[in-house]
Amino acid sequence: MTEQLPSSIQDFTHTASVAWKDMATRRAWWRQTVRSLLVVGLCAAWWVWYAGTTVAVREQVVLLTVAFFAYSAFGVPLQLLAELPNAWRVRRLLRAHPWQIAEDPPHGVSDHPKAREVSAAWFEVPDPAAPERPVPLIIRAPLWWLRRMKPDAPVERRAQIARLWYCGLPGDEVVIAASRAAEQTPRRMRHQYLRDSLLPERPAGTDVPLPHRSRSALSHPPTQRTMRRRLVRLIIALVLVWPAVLAVQIAVVAGGDSDKVGLFGAALLFEVTLLPLHVFLIVTNRRMARTLAGHAWRLVDCEIRSRGKAQLIRVGDRTLQPPPHNQLGAGVTQLWIAGHPHRRCVVSAPGGAKPIRVAMSTTDNTPA
Repeated sequence: MTEQLPSSIQDFTHTASVAWKDMATRRAWWRQTVRSLLVVGLCAAWWVWYAGTTVAVREQVVLLTVAFFAYSAFGVPLQLLAELPNAWRVRRLLRAHPWQIAEDPPHGVSDHPKAREVSAAWFEVPDPAAPERPVPLIIRAPLWWLRRMKPDAPVERRAQIARLWYCGLPGDEVVIAASRAAEQTPRRMRHQYLRDSLLPERPAGTDVPLPHRSRSALSHPPTQRTMRRRLVRLIIALVLVWPAVLAVQIAVVAGGDSDKVGLFGAALLFEVTLLPLHVFLIVTNRRMARTLAGHAWRLVDCEIRSRGKAQLIRVGDRTLQPPPHNQLGAGVTQLWIAGHPHRRCVVSAPGGAKPIRVAMSTTDNTPA
C-alpha cells in the first residue's frame, strides 16, 4: 500500500501505517468479536445450568429451553465456524495494512464481466497504486451486505454502505467494512478471499500440439486411452457389483431370516437408485465416443464462469454447460472441442485427455 492515499480515497484513521493502530477500528473489532463470544458463552452457560436443575424447574422453562435449543443448533455453529474465524482473519489483515476508503463505489450483486462466479457480489474501488484504474472486489457477501447492495434496495439501506472501507491486497484478500457517509468508524467487518474470484485477463496459451483436422478426435491417443479406461471401469463395476447385490438379496430370501429384511430392502433401494445411473453413464460414454469418432479436435478460446454449482463455458456466442459431477478446471481459458456447439458436443482441456460431454445452456441461449 502507498503512504499517500489517492484523492478519491480518504484516510479517517489519521495514520499512514496500519489500520489496527486506530482506536475506533480496534473498538469496532472488539465489539464484533465479544458479541460472538457472548452468544457462545450464554448458550454454554444455559445448558450447564439446565443439566444441574431438577425436573420441576425444567418444566417451568420449557419455552426458554426450546428457544435455546433452536439457537444453539444454528447460532453456535455459525459463531464457532464462521464469525470467530472471520474475526481472527480480520485482525491479521488490520495489523498489516492501512484502511482505504471509497465513497459510494459502484457495486452490484451479479453479472460483473470479470467475475468468475456469475452471481457474485462486487464493488469497484480505485487501485491504490494507480487511482485512475478501477479494481473489482469480487466477494461472497453475507445476507446483510446483499440486502444493501441490490439495485432495488431502499435508500436508507443503501446509505448504510455509502462509505466502503477496505484493507488488504485487492488481488489476494481484503477486509471490507461499511459505514454511513457521516460516520468515521467501520463496522460489519468481513474477511474476503479474492485470489480465485476473477477471470484471467489474457487467455493462456497451450503447448500441446493440436491433432491434424483429418484425424478424428477419438483417434488421438490420450483421448482414446481415456475413453477406453472409462468404459472398462464401468463394465467391470456392472459385472461385479450388481451380481453381488443380487446375490445378497437371493441369500436373504432363501434363508428366510426375518431379521435381515432390512438388508434386503437396502440392497433393493441401492439397485433402484444407482443401477439406472450406472446404465446411463455407459450409454453417455458410448454417445461421447460416437461424437469423437465423427469430429476432429479444434482449439477455441473460452471463458469459464459459475452459477452456483453449475459451470458455464462461454465459446463465442454460445454458452455450454457440463454436468455438475464432471467439470473443467476454473483456470482453463482455452479448450479443445469436438462436435457442433449449437448441439451436444465434447470438450476437453488442451491435450484431449479429459473429454467431457456438454450441452448448450438453455438459460443463456436460444435455438439458432
